Amino acid sequence: MDHCLELFKAGDTSVAECAASVQEMLAFCTAFTQFASYDSRHLKNMAKLCIDVCEGCEKECRKHEKKHTECKACADACAESVAQCKKFLT
Repeated sequence: MDHCLELFKAGDTSVAECAASVQEMLAFCTAFTQFASYDSRHLKNMAKLCIDVCEGCEKECRKHEKKHTECKACADACAESVAQCKKFLT
């Protein structure tokens, strides 16, 4: 998110959709980790939603990964989160 904000400050809004996806992903993952710490009965449902949220974020970040290493790192982290959620669901 910091990377996107720096680009915005410089007048580059090319990552606006990416930033929106990252913001949603961060909010969701924060809530998800809190629910996980409670060993919530809702974790399986949240893991399914986490897959959707992280796949969306990854898709947006992949659009910029060749130009911005931060976008590639975020996309890779989202892909790993998806893999871990799928593992959790099996």
